[in-house]
Order: sequence, then structure tokens, then C-alpha cells
Amino acid sequence: MSTFSTTKLTLGCLTLGALLFSFFLMFHTFSYDGGKHEIRIASKLWSDFGAHIPLIRSFSYGPNLTRLLHGQPVESPLFPGEPIRYHFGFYALVGVLEKLGIRIDWALNLPSALGFFLLLILIFRLSYVLFANNSVALLSVLFFLFNGSLSFLKFFQTHTIADVVTNTKFPSFGPWDGGGITAFWNLNIYTNQRHLALSYAIVLALLIIRQRPVLTAVLLSFLLFTNYAAFAIAGLWLAWVFWREHSERTPLAVAALLTLPALLWLQRVANLSSVIIWEPGYLARTTHVVLFWWQNLGAHMILIPLGLVFASRAIRSRFGLPLLALFILPNLFRFSPDMINNHKFFNFFLILGSMFSAYAVVRIGQMRLVGRIGQICLIFLLTLSGIIDFFPVINDYKGSIADVVASPDAQFFATQTKPADVVANSTWFYHPASLAGRSIYSGYTYFTWSYGYDQVMRETTLRAIYEAPTRQTLCHLLTQHSIALVELNQRPESYLAPNWKLWNDLSSAYENPDTNLKFYETKTICP
Repeated sequence: MSTFSTTKLTLGCLTLGALLFSFFLMFHTFSYDGGKHEIRIASKLWSDFGAHIPLIRSFSYGPNLTRLLHGQPVESPLFPGEPIRYHFGFYALVGVLEKLGIRIDWALNLPSALGFFLLLILIFRLSYVLFANNSVALLSVLFFLFNGSLSFLKFFQTHTIADVVTNTKFPSFGPWDGGGITAFWNLNIYTNQRHLALSYAIVLALLIIRQRPVLTAVLLSFLLFTNYAAFAIAGLWLAWVFWREHSERTPLAVAALLTLPALLWLQRVANLSSVIIWEPGYLARTTHVVLFWWQNLGAHMILIPLGLVFASRAIRSRFGLPLLALFILPNLFRFSPDMINNHKFFNFFLILGSMFSAYAVVRIGQMRLVGRIGQICLIFLLTLSGIIDFFPVINDYKGSIADVVASPDAQFFATQTKPADVVANSTWFYHPASLAGRSIYSGYTYFTWSYGYDQVMRETTLRAIYEAPTRQTLCHLLTQHSIALVELNQRPESYLAPNWKLWNDLSSAYENPDTNLKFYETKTICP
């Protein structure tokens, strides 16, 4: 067999392996038990999917698809009453697929897996375009899959090598564990934020294609709805290309004009207001920023600049300054109410930066025996933390949620309420109204706050509703805030103190005898 045929066979096997791995990763963390009609969610996805499932169902079962098609504001199912502040395009696509009859696990996992697969392929493709070296391309993918942080040092303080394959907990999970190494470098970020891989794949595609304004406009338009941060990254890079490449200016100007209708439509259906605040340091709260990034990037902190030095002048001029800007700007500014969200810029920085690390490692390996030993050591150090972080994803357990068919509580909302009805809620996560595509008045505090909503106002209103001293006060509040139903759980969220005497005197429209969960209709209790 010729060398060319062997190379094609190898690349074909790697492509198939990437595809199978992508589907395994997504279905392993999110699935569906058709016999029991239960949604099965890995424990490490439990928090984020508490926002994703309601958003998907707001398009498949709720009113958001109709609103979108009619050019009306799309609303968050966790904060109804004003245009949505979160990029919703990916989850709208999932909702449409479910509405067409595709079960929710396939509706979500199919675009998730294909997006992750495309990201792997385009990492390989772009790195090969830049350096014309299969080893660099393979290492770029490897460095993406297995992060190079120094979290392995923390792991081996309390574990041995034998513990790696049975590990169920990430060694570092900053800022939530109080440590300096953040939670955003392992694959968990892509299984949680399912739109992220596809968004980055589109940005890489935009870096590869040239002088094709229609395709550029289509990709930018899709990116607008899918991920605002990724759109900003693409805009940064294309602006740099526009400035330095005279031959690219006309195609990019045409692409910008062709993207304008999508932008105008998005402005009509969503709230695009953003927060840009000077707040240097990112999450380096208690450590020096240089030490913080050394712990989080590991040897990449040295190899990325080294790879840029080794690269040709043309590559440096095209990628050097925007790559630096992509790292510096989110270290200086906060681009949303929650600084944590800046991780999206750093994730993409590391995707591209790892290509230069890979090139540096290959060049080091060409320095005879010492270089080869150094290359092996570097590859080991740049992947060890990622290998350790891989097993908590694989070893994770799943929790189950009864879907609408199996949940009488969710069935009530699906069959006895209107899609646009708003429900006052005494609990947050996986509310039966959310599963049926209805909006709850105020979702989980962190979600509503981090998206930029007035969470304090909503929760104050809910307290007033549940603690209302009289029926008249209650009805005034329900009518004033356009609430169609009230859900009352025997164990409400801790910030609520319901006036049980009043609620026990009111007639409920539904009661679950097993849990004493009750739903009240405004039109019934406020005739």
C-alpha cells in the first residue's frame, strides 16, 4: 500500500473515531428512557440543563416558535414578560426538531454531536492549513481534548495513578471549589453548553474560507443567534482581516451587508443590550494574575508564544495580534453581568493557541535526541490534567426526570393551560410547567441574574404573592403581573414564606395527592 493510501486510511479512521466519540460523549451525558418516559441527565449537567430544557420546550411545546416566526419578541421561559437576553438559536433548533417528532434526546444530541465533531475536524483542518503537518494537526486536536492545566498537581496530592480511571470528581473546579484553576478547560463545558462546540466550529470555518461573501454571511447570521460571544470573536478576526488584507475588503463588506437583515431581525426578537465593565484580573481573585494563568494554561503559557515565534511571518501577522487581543481583552473587561462568562473567549483562545503549542512541540521534537525526549515530556504534561478530567465525565451518574407523558403534574400544564400562560412558581429546577413548555415567573436566581434580568424585583413580587395577607391583595398582584396560574409546593424555596392559612382556604384547580402539590388558576380564585 502506498504512503498516500496509508495516510488516507489513517485520516479516515481518525475521522470515524472523532464522529463516534462525539456521539458517545453527548448520548452518554444526556439520554431518554423510552419505556419509563424519563429524561436522563448526568449529574454534572444538572444545573445548566435546568435552563436548557425549559428553553427547548418553550419552542417545541410553548409559544416561542410562533413568536419567532411572526417577528415578535422571544421570551425566556425563566423570566417572561420581556425580550430574551440569552442567545437562543441552538435551543430553538432543538425545539423545532422535537416539534417535528424527534425525541428530545436525539433532537438535542444530534446537533450537539455534529457540532463537536465539526469542531474536531476544523481544528485539524485549520492547523494543517497553517503548518502543513499532520503531526501538528493531530496534536492540536489532542491538546483540545485534554487540557494542559496544572490541576494534576492537586489530584496527586490525595490520589494515586490507579485512581485516575475510577475518578468521579474534577480535581479543580474553580471558582466554585475556591481554587485558582477554573472548571472551563475540560470536556464538561461542551457537554453542558451544547451550543458552544458548534459556535466555535463556525468561527474556525470563517477563518478558513476566503472571498466567499454569501457563505460568510450565512455563517455569521447563524452565529448571531447561536452564541453572542462567538460572534464577537468572529467579528474581531474578520475586522483584523479587513484591515490588513486589501483583497478581502470587498467580500467582507458584502458579507456584512448580507448579514444586516439577520441582525435587524435579532434586534426585533431579542434584547441585545450588553454590559462592558472595566474589571481587570478575570477570576484571579486571590493570586497574582500571572500565577493564575500559569496554573490554568500550564506549559501552553510558554509554548503558544514560542509557536508564534517559530511560525512564518505571514502566519504571525494574521494571527498574532488578534490572538493576543482575545486573551488580553477578557482579562481587562467583564462582558456580561457574570465575569465567569468571559470563559468563552478564553476557550477559543486556547483552541487556536494550542495549534501554536502543537507546532512548537513538533519543532522541539526535531532537535535530535534531546528534542525528542523534551517533546514526549511536553505532550505528557500538556495532556495529563485532561486525561484525569476525562474520567469524571465518563464515570458520572445520571438522574431521571419524569417527562410530560409520565408526570401528571406536567400533563396538567400541557393539557389544561395555554402555551403563553405564566406560572408563579414556588420551586425552581425542572418545574412541571417548564417541562410542558410554559413559563415560570422567576427562574433560578443565578440564571436570571447572570443573564442580566432584574432578579431581585421578580423574587420580591413572588414573595408578595405567596405571602399576601388577603385574597384581594393576592388577586391584585396576579392581575398586575399577568400571572395565569400559581403553583404551591409543600417545600417551597427558602426565600418564600407562604401564607398557608390563605392558600388552604382557596380552591385549587389541581392537587397531587402523593405530594400535595397544588396549582391555582387566577380566573378561579379571582372571579
